[in-house]
Amino acid sequence: MLSSDDLQNNISDEMLNSNLDNDNDESKTGNQPDLQEDQHVISKLTDLDGGFQCLLNKVKCDMQAAKDVAYFLKKRAAIEEEYGKQMIKLSQSMIESYDKSHTKVSSYGQAWCQFLRVHEKIGDQRVKFSNDISEVSDDVQIMYKDTEKSRKQVKEMGIRHERTRLDAENLLEKCRQKYDILSEEWERAILANSHQDSEHLPKKNSLFKSNKTPAQLKRQLDESCVKASQAQTVYKKQLNATNATRQEYFQLQLPANLLTLKSISDECCAAIRYQLARYGYLFEESLTLDGLAIDNDEGKGLRSLTEKIDFATDIVQVVNDFSNRTYTIKKSDIPYKEYSMSLTALNVLRPKPVFGIDLTTLMQRDGYEVPLIVSKCVEAIESNGVKTVGLYRISGTNTQIQRLKNEFDRDCASVDLTTEENSLDINNITSLLKLWFRELPDPLFPRSSYHHFMNAARIENDRMRVLGLHTIINDLPDANYATLKYIMRHLYLIQQNQEYNKMTVANLSTIFAMTLMGGEQSPNRSSSSLQESQNFSDTQWQVKVIQTILENYRLIFEPDEE
Repeated sequence: MLSSDDLQNNISDEMLNSNLDNDNDESKTGNQPDLQEDQHVISKLTDLDGGFQCLLNKVKCDMQAAKDVAYFLKKRAAIEEEYGKQMIKLSQSMIESYDKSHTKVSSYGQAWCQFLRVHEKIGDQRVKFSNDISEVSDDVQIMYKDTEKSRKQVKEMGIRHERTRLDAENLLEKCRQKYDILSEEWERAILANSHQDSEHLPKKNSLFKSNKTPAQLKRQLDESCVKASQAQTVYKKQLNATNATRQEYFQLQLPANLLTLKSISDECCAAIRYQLARYGYLFEESLTLDGLAIDNDEGKGLRSLTEKIDFATDIVQVVNDFSNRTYTIKKSDIPYKEYSMSLTALNVLRPKPVFGIDLTTLMQRDGYEVPLIVSKCVEAIESNGVKTVGLYRISGTNTQIQRLKNEFDRDCASVDLTTEENSLDINNITSLLKLWFRELPDPLFPRSSYHHFMNAARIENDRMRVLGLHTIINDLPDANYATLKYIMRHLYLIQQNQEYNKMTVANLSTIFAMTLMGGEQSPNRSSSSLQESQNFSDTQWQVKVIQTILENYRLIFEPDEE
């Protein structure tokens, strides 16, 4: 790059300072991209598939432009140098020839020699102009190499980041495939075990014919269930890791790489513009002595043409054109895909399911006022776990919970929660009971009565609030009323032992509020801050409902005297 001293020697101070000041003012007002434009470009490229490659191609085009400028200026310097040297040689030769042939100097001779001296001076200026634009060409060539190096570094970084994201997504796909395969094996084991439990012999060419004993099939069923559960856990863990990698890529790495790449493009374009302007200034100075206006009113001069370069508008146009040829990528998290088991397997696995079945349906089908699963879980908890610290607050083991769920769905009446395996950790049973309540199609507090309960909870007078809840509860369907009374009696007993289990009414109410009430299911639920505030308020009132019922259990349900 030329130093300030060199520029002052090559270009007149007044013209250069004036032109540079005008150019700086114009750059500040129109040609330099501001922060908002940067954010718009980066945001749009981040949303487009191949956006990073688009910007790489843009920088490559900028580099080619710089290369073309350097080549043109180098050739132009050679032409100007040859022209200047030939002009000097011609002028000096003509002066020597005139001096040799004319001994006396006339008015014509003086004019002629001065005329030739002017051309000799023009030749000197052209040689000097050649050296100046040769330096400009060298600066552009250096800038081209720097841009190429920077582009290569950003490209390698971008490819490395994208490869990390793709590797994570490929690993996620492998985990999902393994989960599907093991789930399918579990399904086949369920069907095989069901066939062995049947009282009818298989047909000769039956699909489910097996030489394994029932015990072997049962063991195979349990092992396949555990493997499927473990594969599910690995799949979900990898899903979280992959989504985290994608978020880091789309929210941090890709925008950062694009911003760096755009800065390289901006610097390259700005340098090209500056060097072309610099060349224009040198050319203008060179031609000023010839009386030629390098910049005219028609706007066809080099300086005017150079000033029309607006790379900020260029890149916006490139992005717009590219967006019309591609599609917008989806940056949302990859959803979890539950394995869909066949109806045949589900019927075998859950001949009389108790999970996800309406309370009234359970009462009519099984003939129990309180669902059998609820009474079995409550009896087991009250027998062995009333004094357990953190009861209902500490979660059980997921594999054990799923095992118990499958056993209850297969044959609820035959499940024995007093066995050593089932009673080893009381938290498995409490988690199972909460899971059963959460999976009810209609919560224990029916959706049709939800607003009535919430309005009653908002009553400030304690006595009127209890009276309001008592009235609403009495109007519940028989199955809901019986189950609610039963579970509240149980929770009332739990809080009576809070000295040991540390579970107060407030703790139990917080845990069971959403479990028993479910919350209002609105199809138009918004994610705005106002709706989030309303949802949080509803949660507080749900807790208030459960807490009021627990604190006034005897007043509301009027149990028989013990």
